[in-house]
Amino acid sequence: MLYGRTPFRGKNRQKTFANILHKDLTFPSSISVSLAARQLINALLQRDPVSRLGSNTGASEIKGHPFFRGINWPLIRRMSPPPLDVPLEFIGKDPDAKEVRWEDDGVLVNAMDMGVF
Repeated sequence: MLYGRTPFRGKNRQKTFANILHKDLTFPSSISVSLAARQLINALLQRDPVSRLGSNTGASEIKGHPFFRGINWPLIRRMSPPPLDVPLEFIGKDPDAKEVRWEDDGVLVNAMDMGVF
């Protein structure tokens, strides 16, 4: 989310998997990101599960990372997220599309989009 792409993306699925297993994590110098953010990403992407941030004490370990310093976690837990509006460009394009859903990767998907794939 900070860089606009995944760190191990390859030209195809097989290359992506190979990159995950063997490629070192690098950060583009063209985008300025705080040291704490880079350290958080690095800690979350450790190949060794035992060394990965959160593997010892769970979410509390992640919440305690300096990147999240100043976050009031109990307040966030009590808050309701704002409603997400369907982008206007998708409204009315497919009269049969009754359901619009967000995929895990944050991509808006409706019946019209699924026909493309």
